[in-house]
Amino acid sequence: MCVNYEVGPGRPRAPGSENSFGLKPAADPEVGPYRPFIVDEWLFSLSASSQTFPTGTFAGGYLLPLGGDEMKWSSEEHNHLLELVQKHGTRWQYIAQLMTQKFGKRFRAEQCRARFRMYPEKEWPIEYKETVEILPDGSHKSDKLLRMTAEQAKDPEYLLQAHGYDKNEWELISARSNIWNVYSKQDGIQTLYSSKITVKPKKEGLNFDKLLEQIEKVKPFNIKIKPVEVKNKKLLEIPLFDQHFGISTYEHYKPTQERILEKIISRRWEEVLFIIGQDMLHNDNHRGTTANGTQIEQVNMNQAWEDAEKFYFPLIDEAHHQANKVTIKYSKGNHDESLSWTFVKMLKRLYPDAIVDDSFQERKIHIFGEIFIGFTHGDKGRKDLHNIFPVEFPLEWAQAKTREIHTGHYHREDGKDVFGMMVRTLATRNKTDQWHKDNGFIGNHKRFMLFQYNEEELEAIYYV
Repeated sequence: MCVNYEVGPGRPRAPGSENSFGLKPAADPEVGPYRPFIVDEWLFSLSASSQTFPTGTFAGGYLLPLGGDEMKWSSEEHNHLLELVQKHGTRWQYIAQLMTQKFGKRFRAEQCRARFRMYPEKEWPIEYKETVEILPDGSHKSDKLLRMTAEQAKDPEYLLQAHGYDKNEWELISARSNIWNVYSKQDGIQTLYSSKITVKPKKEGLNFDKLLEQIEKVKPFNIKIKPVEVKNKKLLEIPLFDQHFGISTYEHYKPTQERILEKIISRRWEEVLFIIGQDMLHNDNHRGTTANGTQIEQVNMNQAWEDAEKFYFPLIDEAHHQANKVTIKYSKGNHDESLSWTFVKMLKRLYPDAIVDDSFQERKIHIFGEIFIGFTHGDKGRKDLHNIFPVEFPLEWAQAKTREIHTGHYHREDGKDVFGMMVRTLATRNKTDQWHKDNGFIGNHKRFMLFQYNEEELEAIYYV
């Protein structure tokens, strides 16, 4: 039926009483005796009671703007409204309550009714902001709206694939999926999922069985140790911590190698001790990550491995000629835990006459006469090492007269004497990598340290 109205400045104005509009009674009892109608972006919801015209009312009904903040509908709100109407019918007061509970803002029955009658079957475009965030440790956070089943939401491989990650290169750390229902005229209510996952690059695992098979095929060097009686027995400790091959090259370390060779051939040693590991290599794989999966500068690991061989093979060879005993001990680092262990396994095969400790321990010791030498990388339990070593190795500790603990990790020289126990942080000749530059760890002395002992005390420290 035709409705007469006049429009004043910014708002419709009533020309007479409500009966002059000739409004048709509503069939739906929840709507009231009169149907709402729309004039110039304003919603009129009329009743038959009041005859006044205060602000926001018209002939006793409600006057609500269709524009403005309070009447803006998001696609999620619109689609949820259609879903509720499909489920509950036109119970507008009840639907308004459910909408208010769902979205945390007030919805009135008149708003819900008007929205539905303007767009009764239209599926509103889904507004969802998909994001990908790259974190400092190399992990990724991905947020997507996915069409999947409840079972697929529990499948790590499906989630990786749905977010665009190769399951062979990435692993799932965490996942959260929230139901996101939408309404479609064609399909009705559809259940989508707001899927948020965190992933990190897979550590390039080592196939240890295959690796050991390959190492067993390596032909040992034909170098035999010929013991010689030494009256004044000496130990030369060679702890070259934090070499970071890949950042530093063999050419960079060649002068260091020459100085160490000079010291090895300077006398007959009872024992030469090599401590190998301790971030000898910069990466723990070919993906540019550390042992813990932290993304760092990616280096050429093939070249890094070859440089390590060029550096250590001549030193170990010469030690076999100048010492009654050659000992090689693996020490864990935080950069190259697996690959350095692999390197030591190779040395164990190449030098059958050497005593090789390839066990996977955080802290280790070496005993020479009454000398106690403890070593660890220094990234774990650093402040309590003077307490940890006596507890873990009580007998060896009690029988020693000279006690040394050697750590690395910080790329600078430091030391403290704790009741006659020297806890040292050893220096390195490694070039300054990007992480140390960024954090201001620059200007430290670039040098390695060799330690010479007799059977009772430390005799000398050599800088090389």
